[in-house]
Amino acid sequence: MSEAKKLLIIDAQNMFIRNYVLSPAMDLNGNPIGGVAGFLKSLQKEIRETSPDKVVICWEGAGGSARRRSLNKEYKVGRKAPRLNRQFQMPCAEEERANKLRQQLRLMEYLDTMPVVQLSLESQEADDIIGWLCRTDTFSAWSKIIISSDKDFIQLCDDHTILYRPVAKEVLNKKRIVDKFGIHPTNFALARALVGDNSDNIKGIRGVGLKTVAKRFSFLSEGRDHSVQDLIKYSRENLKASKVYEKVAASEDLIKENYDLMQLYVTNISDQGKQKLSWALENLGKSFSKYKIHVMMREDGIMNVNIEQMLSTMNRWKDDN
Repeated sequence: MSEAKKLLIIDAQNMFIRNYVLSPAMDLNGNPIGGVAGFLKSLQKEIRETSPDKVVICWEGAGGSARRRSLNKEYKVGRKAPRLNRQFQMPCAEEERANKLRQQLRLMEYLDTMPVVQLSLESQEADDIIGWLCRTDTFSAWSKIIISSDKDFIQLCDDHTILYRPVAKEVLNKKRIVDKFGIHPTNFALARALVGDNSDNIKGIRGVGLKTVAKRFSFLSEGRDHSVQDLIKYSRENLKASKVYEKVAASEDLIKENYDLMQLYVTNISDQGKQKLSWALENLGKSFSKYKIHVMMREDGIMNVNIEQMLSTMNRWKDDN
């Protein structure tokens, strides 16, 4: 039996911001260009280590958080700008935002010249697109590797899907997730609905963390799907055993709202949106110009960034196609 093909899925904003914050690279005008330079180096590293057959890079679309904000007005409100871990600081916050946007648009230009597919969809977050990618029939038999530091993607891990979290240098598959958290991926969004997510300003039940959830609801380690109602019913049957059960039983509406915000198992993408994504997968990512890439790198003054190994791999993809 031949080995399954590999799909490398990049959470683009996550990778871009990580490099934007950390890389000290400057362009010829003395402006930060680390988001672009670092992303290209990271992409080369991930391609080298995973040897994928296809790369899909997922961006958040315009108004991507709108649906979740309609459920919870506080969703992502107050999220602080990333703390820059490099010496150079722009004169003011407005210039910093403008530079970050210029870098992101420039990075998209680079990726447009490569045999990779960039996906975004208006009113959809990258999370939703990645969730759809992992569930679509097109890649059902493929091995899928998600690159992101975001714990939201733990819920998507299964027999064909793993998550690599670069900051933690952590590879998570189904077994490791159960061993580490005591919670099966198929129930991970449910567990996090109890805990909440500070990074997205989603409030959980006070005093309840993942360790507590794993201890008090041990059946979540099983591969069987459970529901919010299962947790409420179990808590009501065990009220006297722990105050945790009292808290959970009294928080049904909060848990339901959080689950709707956090779950990626069932896509909220419209049929029209799915058609657009399917068309993009079929038709984009076919162009490749090493010449254009080298010209842009010279224009941006990042010739000291060596991505030749990645470009050679991409050249083979072009020949294979």
